[in-house]
This record gives sequence, C-alpha cells and structure tokens, in this order.
Amino acid sequence: MMTRLTDDIVEKIIGSLDGKNEALISQTGMGILDLAYDAVGIAPDKIDLRGVKVAAVPVTSGLGVIKKFSESVAEIVRKLGMEAFVTESADVTGLAEALSAGADIVFMADDIKFIALNIRAGRFSNNSFATAAGYVSALKGAAEGLAGKDVLVLGAGRVGSIAAELMAGMGACVTVYDIDEKKVKDLSDKTDIKRAEDAGAALSAHTLVLNASPAAIDGRCVKEGTIFSSPGLPFPFDGLGMKKARMIIHDPLDIGVAVMAVQSASFSRRP
Repeated sequence: MMTRLTDDIVEKIIGSLDGKNEALISQTGMGILDLAYDAVGIAPDKIDLRGVKVAAVPVTSGLGVIKKFSESVAEIVRKLGMEAFVTESADVTGLAEALSAGADIVFMADDIKFIALNIRAGRFSNNSFATAAGYVSALKGAAEGLAGKDVLVLGAGRVGSIAAELMAGMGACVTVYDIDEKKVKDLSDKTDIKRAEDAGAALSAHTLVLNASPAAIDGRCVKEGTIFSSPGLPFPFDGLGMKKARMIIHDPLDIGVAVMAVQSASFSRRP
C-alpha cells in the first residue's frame, strides 16, 4: 500500500461497494470484476471464481491491525463471487487457521507488503502491481484506449513506476514527474518515457493523469476536462481541481484487492 489506511477510511468501505461499482461502470464501462480481468489480461471465461476459498488474516506487526481491514478485504472478494472469511486469530496462528480451513488464497498485509498468496500454486499477487494494473485499466477504459495518447504519471514509487511501464507498453506517450529525479531517471533508463521537471506545468499540459503520489494537487494547475485515475492516499484534490476534472477514479482499497484476487486465482488456472 502506498500510504497506510486509517480506521476511519476502512470503516466506510463495506457499505459503499455497490455504489462504487456502479460509478466505475459509468466511468470506465467496466464493473470491478471486469476491470480486474482486464488488468490481469485474462478473459472471464478462463477462470471460475466460484468455489475459490479466500482467507483474510489480520497481522499485528508494525503499527498493528487496522480496524475492519480484513473484513473489508473479505467483503470485496465476496462481491467477485468467491468464498471469503476472516480468521479469528492473527499472524502465524491465523495463517495456520486459514490453511486448516482449506483456504485456496490468503490475504495478508503488514506495513510494507500486502499480498494474496495462492496456496496451491505457491505464488502471490502483490498489491503494488495489482493497484497499478487496476488503475491503468480504469484510465484506459475511461479514455477509450491509451495507445498514442499523452499520459502523465505523478509519482515514480512502486505503483507509479509500474503504471508508467504498463502504459508505455500499451503505446501511450508517458511523462513522469517525481520530486526524486533519480527515480524518474532510473525508470526512463529502462522505459521509453519523458521526464517532467515541474508538476504544475505537466498537469496543465495533460488531460489523462494517473496520480500515484500522496502529495496534494493544486486545482489551479488542473486542465479542464482532465481524467484522473488516482489510487493515492490521502485524497489529493481540492475543490477547484474536482470542479475542473472531467472524472476522478478513486477508492482506498477496492480496485487493488479485486485485481489481487483475480490474479492470484489465475495462478491455479490450467493452460
């Protein structure tokens, strides 16, 4: 996760899932399940999610358990048609409980990593990749394709760098801004992207933006009609930016978890 979720944010997730799914369909032409399939690059008829058993295991290391986090993960997964439960125990004891209950996939998160481990395949989906891929697919859907289009990525951290590479691979003309110039240089050395020297100027020049930075966005720099695909926390937009944007695709957890679940399930898929 780019930024640690707060109890207040997570508390609101479960009750808002249906509304967010409807909004996502309106924005991108895809519900969250179809978006997850698209992000992973697998046709829906290639994986049967019914009967896949998922356990969400609370983890107490670091800053500790976020209230309702595991419950929210389980509910998101249920909305995809999978079976899901939260273990009564945490940490290693919780993992043992999940295995004893016959879980196929186990979701676990500490302060550094958030993964969905496919027990059968011995492979895991990482939230950084899943979030990047999910929000790239959302931007692609909203823009009706990215090939040949100018896209700005704000933030060259784990999510932003993956998103930039994915979109460059789709034929988008990608520009990246990060306050840490070395991160952008490292990315440009292996990917055909441009480096933006000024965030405000770059924003003013783009109408397709993937925001993977926790920094606030100055609405004065937002170009009228911009589509934002924004997984970053906290919510970075001011009132002016929200008014000028054509669309802001954003949620604290849903898209990343859905892509993790589908990708992890795909590891057991037979060719």
